Amino acid sequence: MSTRPYDRPNKAEIKVLETEVLIIGGGMTGAGIARDLSLRGIRCLLIDKHDLCAGASGGNHGLLHSGGRYVSNDLQAAIECRKESDILKQLAPECIEKTGALFVAVEEDDPAFGAQFPTLCSSAGIACEELSPAEARSMEPLLAEKTHSAYLLPDATIDPFRLALENVAHAQLSSNSEYYPHTEVISFQISHGTIHAATCRDNRTGELLEIRAAQVVNAGGAWAMNIARIAGCSDVNLLYSKGTLVISHDRLTNRVLHRLRPPSDGDILVPGGTVSVLGTTSIRVDELDGILPTVEEVNSNIREGSAMVPALSQARYIRAFSRVRPLLQPGADASDRQVTRGYSLIDHSAQLTNFCT
Repeated sequence: MSTRPYDRPNKAEIKVLETEVLIIGGGMTGAGIARDLSLRGIRCLLIDKHDLCAGASGGNHGLLHSGGRYVSNDLQAAIECRKESDILKQLAPECIEKTGALFVAVEEDDPAFGAQFPTLCSSAGIACEELSPAEARSMEPLLAEKTHSAYLLPDATIDPFRLALENVAHAQLSSNSEYYPHTEVISFQISHGTIHAATCRDNRTGELLEIRAAQVVNAGGAWAMNIARIAGCSDVNLLYSKGTLVISHDRLTNRVLHRLRPPSDGDILVPGGTVSVLGTTSIRVDELDGILPTVEEVNSNIREGSAMVPALSQARYIRAFSRVRPLLQPGADASDRQVTRGYSLIDHSAQLTNFCT
């Protein structure tokens, strides 16, 4: 969250808006909350300091997880993935391609890990069909010849931008809710434990805006900790994990491909339209701005992915990008790969009566 100084105009010059709920953050969470509230007849105002899906919601594989990715290290997250995937496939089928996924082990992968995979999937309620290596390679001919284990799971791909746009449009139609892009919170007006208004800045014009709301929802993703600090709350503690991905010129597979091993670099290949997305790395960072891919991160993805799909070593790549995953603070010794991908709801009731994250 920017903290640069600004010239405070006369109070009479500041535009004032009133709403029932102010939602800060135009990612999938914020856009989804706006739609949910609108279905309950609640008018809200959604803001983002950039635009919809400008953070991790738009900078990802576009993978709708079945949960198989997490069965070995975060069973609860795997179960949540499976449930949410089923819901989204019903609610937003136009945003989803039901590709299915192959989880495959190649020559250097531990056979013991693959052997326990069906049992782990069963524990999470995830459908898992074992295939022979020949069956897997007939389905995806670019798989490595030395593939020795393969399982078919119900992963899919999703267009997060379309889903966010549809959520916001539905909220506007259902309850006359509004969306303000390029609008950044710079301070809160607080008295007696209640937020009375948020002072915001239009990052295109520099103009200030005052938003008065009965409830404020912090859905800032990686920026949620910074927003909470502006509100005087110190109970949101996040780690930042940088992920780098690369996009190929062509769509290389029909299905999502996962490397059948503990999560690591370059072990997911996701088809999306006419391209494929390969990733991802996981590197601890301290800052949210200036996040760019490095040559080594790109090379690591391609090197690791090529063990699963050798054609990746010679593929043409048209773009590399990085985003930051916000992760809930674990114990000091946990790696970023071990940190839960789950959600947490914090009501901040010890400090504020009408603010939640």
